[in-house]
Amino acid sequence: MYSILFFILGSLTTFVISQECVPYSSSYDFSSGYPNLWEVPTSDNFNTDEFQQVYNSIDWTQVPDIQPHTVVNGDIDQSNYPDSDPDCWWTYNQCSTPNAPGVQPDVTICPEPETWGLTYDDGPNCSHNAFYDFLKKNNQQATMFFIGSNVADWPKEAKRALTDGHQICVHTWSHQYMTSLTNEEVVGELYYTLKAIKYVCGVTPLCWRPPFGDVDDRVRAIAQQLNFTMTVIWNLDTNDWDMEPDGSETSDQIDSNFQSFVNMGQDGTFANSGCIVLEHELNNATMSKAMEWYPKIVNAYQYVVPIATCMNVTQPYAESNVSYPSFSDYTGTN
Repeated sequence: MYSILFFILGSLTTFVISQECVPYSSSYDFSSGYPNLWEVPTSDNFNTDEFQQVYNSIDWTQVPDIQPHTVVNGDIDQSNYPDSDPDCWWTYNQCSTPNAPGVQPDVTICPEPETWGLTYDDGPNCSHNAFYDFLKKNNQQATMFFIGSNVADWPKEAKRALTDGHQICVHTWSHQYMTSLTNEEVVGELYYTLKAIKYVCGVTPLCWRPPFGDVDDRVRAIAQQLNFTMTVIWNLDTNDWDMEPDGSETSDQIDSNFQSFVNMGQDGTFANSGCIVLEHELNNATMSKAMEWYPKIVNAYQYVVPIATCMNVTQPYAESNVSYPSFSDYTGTN
Protein backbone atom coordinates (compact mmCIF):
# COMPACT_ATOMS: atom_id res chain seq x y z
CA MET A 1 0.00 0.00 0.00
CA TYR A 2 2.70 2.47 1.02
CA SER A 3 4.76 1.72 -2.08
CA ILE A 4 1.73 2.55 -4.21
CA LEU A 5 1.18 5.79 -2.27
CA PHE A 6 4.81 6.88 -2.68
CA PHE A 7 4.64 6.02 -6.37
CA ILE A 8 1.55 8.21 -6.77
CA LEU A 9 3.10 11.09 -4.81
CA GLY A 10 6.30 10.83 -6.82
CA SER A 11 4.36 10.83 -10.06
CA LEU A 12 2.38 13.89 -8.97
CA THR A 13 5.58 15.72 -8.02
CA THR A 14 7.13 14.89 -11.37
CA PHE A 15 3.99 16.12 -13.14
CA VAL A 16 3.92 19.42 -11.22
CA ILE A 17 7.62 20.03 -11.89
CA SER A 18 7.23 19.26 -15.59
CA GLN A 19 4.32 21.70 -15.78
CA GLU A 20 6.22 24.44 -13.93
CA CYS A 21 9.24 24.02 -16.18
CA VAL A 22 7.42 24.52 -19.47
CA PRO A 23 9.00 27.64 -21.08
CA TYR A 24 6.64 30.61 -21.12
CA SER A 25 6.49 33.96 -22.85
CA SER A 26 6.88 37.13 -20.82
CA SER A 27 7.16 40.86 -21.31
CA TYR A 28 10.91 40.67 -20.70
CA ASP A 29 12.96 40.67 -23.90
CA PHE A 30 16.47 39.23 -23.70
CA SER A 31 16.90 38.81 -27.45
CA SER A 32 19.15 41.87 -27.69
CA GLY A 33 21.38 43.75 -25.30
CA TYR A 34 22.52 40.55 -23.58
CA PRO A 35 24.88 37.64 -24.31
CA ASN A 36 23.45 34.40 -25.61
CA LEU A 37 21.96 32.42 -22.76
CA TRP A 38 24.44 30.11 -21.03
CA GLU A 39 27.34 31.43 -23.11
CA VAL A 40 30.29 33.57 -22.03
CA PRO A 41 29.93 37.13 -23.36
CA THR A 42 31.77 37.68 -26.66
CA SER A 43 33.08 40.50 -28.83
CA ASP A 44 29.52 41.05 -30.04
CA ASN A 45 28.80 42.29 -26.53
CA PHE A 46 32.17 43.91 -25.87
CA ASN A 47 31.97 46.16 -28.95
CA THR A 48 28.76 47.87 -27.90
CA ASP A 49 28.78 51.42 -26.55
CA GLU A 50 26.97 50.16 -23.44
CA PHE A 51 29.65 47.64 -22.55
CA GLN A 52 32.50 50.01 -23.40
CA GLN A 53 31.08 52.59 -21.02
CA VAL A 54 31.02 50.05 -18.21
CA TYR A 55 34.45 48.65 -19.05
CA ASN A 56 36.07 52.09 -19.27
CA SER A 57 34.57 53.14 -15.94
CA ILE A 58 36.92 50.69 -14.24
CA ASP A 59 40.21 52.01 -12.90
CA TRP A 60 42.40 49.27 -14.35
CA THR A 61 45.43 50.52 -12.41
CA GLN A 62 43.69 49.04 -9.35
CA VAL A 63 43.30 45.60 -10.94
CA PRO A 64 46.28 43.21 -10.57
CA ASP A 65 47.86 42.00 -13.80
CA ILE A 66 47.17 38.29 -13.36
CA GLN A 67 46.94 35.94 -16.32
CA PRO A 68 43.79 33.82 -16.63
CA HIS A 69 44.08 30.16 -15.71
CA THR A 70 43.17 27.40 -18.13
CA VAL A 71 40.40 24.82 -17.92
CA VAL A 72 41.32 21.24 -18.83
CA ASN A 73 38.62 18.58 -19.20
CA GLY A 74 36.16 20.73 -17.31
CA ASP A 75 38.45 21.47 -14.34
CA ILE A 76 40.65 24.46 -13.61
CA ASP A 77 44.35 23.67 -14.09
CA GLN A 78 46.45 24.26 -10.96
CA SER A 79 49.55 22.32 -12.04
CA ASN A 80 51.98 25.20 -12.63
CA TYR A 81 50.74 27.61 -9.99
CA PRO A 82 53.32 28.71 -7.35
CA ASP A 83 52.99 27.21 -3.87
CA SER A 84 53.30 30.71 -2.41
CA ASP A 85 49.82 31.54 -3.77
CA PRO A 86 50.73 35.09 -4.88
CA ASP A 87 47.25 35.82 -6.25
CA CYS A 88 45.20 34.65 -3.26
CA TRP A 89 43.51 32.07 -5.46
CA TRP A 90 40.68 30.48 -3.49
CA THR A 91 40.56 27.38 -5.68
CA TYR A 92 44.21 26.62 -4.93
CA ASN A 93 44.41 27.30 -1.21
CA GLN A 94 41.04 28.64 -0.01
CA CYS A 95 42.70 32.04 0.35
CA SER A 96 40.16 34.72 1.23
CA THR A 97 42.36 37.61 2.40
CA PRO A 98 43.76 39.30 -0.73
CA ASN A 99 47.43 40.03 -1.23
CA ALA A 100 46.68 42.95 -3.56
CA PRO A 101 46.38 46.30 -1.75
CA GLY A 102 42.92 47.80 -1.53
CA VAL A 103 41.06 44.61 -2.45
CA GLN A 104 38.39 43.64 0.04
CA PRO A 105 38.53 40.21 1.71
CA ASP A 106 35.91 37.60 0.95
CA VAL A 107 33.01 36.99 3.29
CA THR A 108 33.41 33.40 4.47
CA ILE A 109 31.71 33.33 7.89
CA CYS A 110 28.86 34.97 9.73
CA PRO A 111 30.45 37.06 12.50
CA GLU A 112 27.47 36.47 14.79
CA PRO A 113 27.87 33.40 17.06
CA GLU A 114 25.71 30.29 16.70
CA THR A 115 24.44 31.53 13.35
CA TRP A 116 23.81 29.60 10.12
CA GLY A 117 24.14 31.80 7.03
CA LEU A 118 21.48 30.39 4.69
CA THR A 119 22.44 30.50 1.00
CA TYR A 120 21.23 28.80 -2.17
CA ASP A 121 23.09 28.89 -5.48
CA ASP A 122 22.12 28.45 -9.13
CA GLY A 123 18.57 29.80 -9.13
CA PRO A 124 16.05 30.79 -10.00
CA ASN A 125 14.82 27.26 -10.61
CA CYS A 126 11.66 26.73 -12.63
CA SER A 127 10.33 24.21 -10.09
CA HIS A 128 11.12 26.12 -6.91
CA ASN A 129 7.56 27.04 -5.88
CA ALA A 130 7.19 24.23 -3.34
CA PHE A 131 10.59 25.12 -1.88
CA TYR A 132 9.80 28.83 -1.69
CA ASP A 133 6.38 28.00 -0.21
CA PHE A 134 8.19 26.00 2.48
CA LEU A 135 10.52 28.90 3.30
CA LYS A 136 7.59 31.32 3.38
CA LYS A 137 5.59 29.04 5.67
CA ASN A 138 8.55 29.04 8.06
CA ASN A 139 8.97 32.82 7.77
CA GLN A 140 12.52 32.15 6.60
CA GLN A 141 14.52 34.38 4.29
CA ALA A 142 17.73 33.29 2.57
CA THR A 143 20.35 34.65 0.21
CA MET A 144 19.76 33.50 -3.36
CA PHE A 145 22.70 33.57 -5.76
CA PHE A 146 21.10 33.90 -9.19
CA ILE A 147 22.59 32.97 -12.56
CA GLY A 148 21.79 35.63 -15.16
CA SER A 149 20.75 33.11 -17.79
CA ASN A 150 18.30 31.55 -15.32
CA VAL A 151 16.82 34.98 -14.60
CA ALA A 152 16.28 35.43 -18.34
CA ASP A 153 14.73 31.96 -18.65
CA TRP A 154 12.54 32.20 -15.54
CA PRO A 155 11.75 35.86 -14.74
CA LYS A 156 8.57 35.13 -12.73
CA GLU A 157 10.56 32.86 -10.45
CA ALA A 158 13.24 35.53 -10.01
CA LYS A 159 10.65 38.13 -9.04
CA ARG A 160 9.14 35.81 -6.47
CA ALA A 161 12.44 35.71 -4.58
CA LEU A 162 12.36 39.46 -4.09
CA THR A 163 8.64 39.46 -3.25
CA ASP A 164 9.22 36.81 -0.59
CA GLY A 165 11.93 38.92 1.03
CA HIS A 166 14.96 36.90 0.02
CA GLN A 167 18.26 38.64 -0.64
CA ILE A 168 19.29 38.35 -4.29
CA CYS A 169 22.97 38.21 -5.23
CA VAL A 170 24.86 37.61 -8.48
CA HIS A 171 26.17 34.18 -9.49
CA THR A 172 27.40 35.26 -12.98
CA TRP A 173 25.80 34.95 -16.40
CA SER A 174 26.86 31.44 -17.45
CA HIS A 175 28.50 29.83 -14.37
CA GLN A 176 32.14 29.59 -15.48
CA TYR A 177 35.44 29.39 -13.62
CA MET A 178 35.93 33.13 -13.30
CA THR A 179 39.73 33.04 -13.03
CA SER A 180 39.86 31.35 -16.45
CA LEU A 181 38.22 34.34 -18.15
CA THR A 182 39.71 37.47 -19.68
CA ASN A 183 39.07 40.86 -18.10
CA GLU A 184 36.35 41.59 -20.67
CA GLU A 185 34.67 38.26 -20.00
CA VAL A 186 34.76 38.77 -16.22
CA VAL A 187 33.14 42.18 -16.61
CA GLY A 188 30.52 40.75 -18.96
CA GLU A 189 29.63 37.81 -16.70
CA LEU A 190 29.03 40.18 -13.79
CA TYR A 191 27.55 43.18 -15.58
CA TYR A 192 24.96 41.36 -17.65
CA THR A 193 23.75 39.44 -14.61
CA LEU A 194 23.36 42.71 -12.73
CA LYS A 195 21.50 44.12 -15.72
CA ALA A 196 19.15 41.12 -15.94
CA ILE A 197 18.32 41.21 -12.22
CA LYS A 198 17.70 44.97 -12.36
CA TYR A 199 15.50 44.52 -15.45
CA VAL A 200 13.34 41.80 -13.90
CA CYS A 201 13.44 42.53 -10.17
CA GLY A 202 14.16 46.25 -10.08
CA VAL A 203 17.18 45.97 -7.79
CA THR A 204 20.94 46.02 -8.29
CA PRO A 205 22.72 43.55 -5.98
CA LEU A 206 25.92 44.52 -4.19
CA CYS A 207 26.96 40.94 -3.47
CA TRP A 208 28.12 38.06 -5.61
CA ARG A 209 29.48 34.54 -5.33
CA PRO A 210 31.96 33.07 -7.83
CA PRO A 211 30.92 29.70 -9.29
CA PHE A 212 32.95 26.90 -7.66
CA GLY A 213 34.38 29.58 -5.34
CA ASP A 214 36.88 30.29 -8.11
CA VAL A 215 38.21 33.78 -7.45
CA ASP A 216 41.59 35.52 -7.19
CA ASP A 217 42.76 39.08 -6.62
CA ARG A 218 42.21 40.08 -10.26
CA VAL A 219 38.59 38.92 -10.29
CA ARG A 220 37.94 40.35 -6.82
CA ALA A 221 39.29 43.73 -7.89
CA ILE A 222 37.13 43.81 -11.02
CA ALA A 223 34.04 42.96 -8.99
CA GLN A 224 34.91 45.68 -6.49
CA GLN A 225 35.28 48.19 -9.32
CA LEU A 226 31.77 47.21 -10.46
CA ASN A 227 30.46 48.28 -7.05
CA PHE A 228 30.18 44.86 -5.44
CA THR A 229 30.77 45.24 -1.72
CA MET A 230 30.79 41.52 -0.85
CA THR A 231 32.40 38.50 -2.49
CA VAL A 232 30.66 35.70 -0.59
CA ILE A 233 32.24 32.26 -0.27
CA TRP A 234 31.43 29.68 2.45
CA ASN A 235 33.07 27.69 5.22
CA LEU A 236 30.77 24.65 5.04
CA ASP A 237 29.86 22.81 1.83
CA THR A 238 26.98 20.32 1.88
CA ASN A 239 28.11 18.92 -1.49
CA ASP A 240 24.44 18.76 -2.47
CA TRP A 241 25.48 19.93 -5.94
CA ASP A 242 27.16 16.53 -6.44
CA MET A 243 24.19 14.42 -5.36
CA GLU A 244 22.81 11.60 -7.46
CA PRO A 245 21.27 11.20 -9.98
CA ASP A 246 23.23 14.00 -11.67
CA GLY A 247 26.26 13.79 -9.37
CA SER A 248 28.43 11.11 -7.80
CA GLU A 249 27.44 11.29 -4.11
CA THR A 250 24.55 9.35 -2.65
CA SER A 251 21.71 10.92 -0.72
CA ASP A 252 23.08 9.22 2.43
CA GLN A 253 26.45 10.92 1.92
CA ILE A 254 24.78 14.32 1.69
CA ASP A 255 22.78 13.48 4.82
CA SER A 256 26.05 12.73 6.59
CA ASN A 257 27.39 16.17 5.63
CA PHE A 258 24.28 17.90 6.94
CA GLN A 259 24.40 15.86 10.15
CA SER A 260 28.01 16.84 10.81
CA PHE A 261 27.07 20.51 10.38
CA VAL A 262 24.10 20.10 12.71
CA ASN A 263 26.45 18.54 15.27
CA MET A 264 28.73 21.57 14.97
CA GLY A 265 25.80 23.77 15.93
CA GLN A 266 25.37 21.75 19.10
CA ASP A 267 28.97 21.14 20.20
CA GLY A 268 30.19 24.74 20.47
CA THR A 269 32.11 24.86 17.17
CA PHE A 270 30.39 28.14 16.32
CA ALA A 271 30.23 29.63 19.80
CA ASN A 272 32.28 32.67 18.73
CA SER A 273 31.23 33.14 15.11
CA GLY A 274 28.86 31.45 12.69
CA CYS A 275 28.98 29.61 9.40
CA ILE A 276 28.04 30.27 5.80
CA VAL A 277 26.75 27.10 4.19
CA LEU A 278 26.76 26.22 0.50
CA GLU A 279 23.43 24.77 -0.63
CA HIS A 280 21.72 24.81 -4.01
CA GLU A 281 18.41 25.60 -5.65
CA LEU A 282 19.78 23.44 -8.46
CA ASN A 283 17.07 20.82 -8.85
CA ASN A 284 14.24 19.09 -7.02
CA ALA A 285 16.66 16.78 -5.21
CA THR A 286 18.71 19.60 -3.67
CA MET A 287 15.63 21.61 -2.72
CA SER A 288 13.99 18.56 -1.17
CA LYS A 289 17.15 17.88 0.82
CA ALA A 290 17.18 21.49 2.04
CA MET A 291 13.60 21.18 3.28
CA GLU A 292 14.32 17.83 4.92
CA TRP A 293 17.19 19.20 6.99
CA TYR A 294 15.84 22.67 7.76
CA PRO A 295 14.01 21.69 10.99
CA LYS A 296 17.18 20.08 12.37
CA ILE A 297 19.23 23.14 11.44
CA VAL A 298 16.93 25.59 13.24
CA ASN A 299 16.99 23.33 16.30
CA ALA A 300 20.80 23.18 16.32
CA TYR A 301 21.57 26.85 15.62
CA GLN A 302 20.29 29.83 17.54
CA TYR A 303 19.88 31.89 14.37
CA VAL A 304 19.34 31.01 10.70
CA VAL A 305 19.57 34.13 8.56
CA PRO A 306 20.45 35.54 5.12
CA ILE A 307 23.97 36.85 4.55
CA ALA A 308 22.92 40.51 4.55
CA THR A 309 21.43 39.98 8.00
CA CYS A 310 24.38 38.10 9.48
CA MET A 311 26.70 40.84 8.15
CA ASN A 312 24.39 43.60 9.45
CA VAL A 313 23.93 45.01 5.94
CA THR A 314 20.62 46.85 5.83
CA GLN A 315 21.07 48.21 2.28
CA PRO A 316 21.91 45.12 0.18
CA TYR A 317 21.15 46.83 -3.14
CA ALA A 318 22.36 49.96 -4.89
CA GLU A 319 18.81 51.31 -4.67
CA SER A 320 18.24 53.11 -1.37
CA ASN A 321 14.49 52.43 -1.32
CA VAL A 322 14.97 48.75 -0.45
CA SER A 323 16.17 47.96 3.06
CA TYR A 324 16.54 44.83 5.15
CA PRO A 325 16.42 44.35 8.91
CA SER A 326 19.60 44.37 10.93
CA PHE A 327 20.68 41.20 12.69
CA SER A 328 19.12 42.31 15.96
CA ASP A 329 15.87 43.32 14.27
CA TYR A 330 15.62 40.09 12.28
CA THR A 331 16.35 37.87 15.26
CA GLY A 332 14.53 39.93 17.87
CA THR A 333 17.65 40.33 19.99
CA ASN A 334 17.38 44.08 20.62
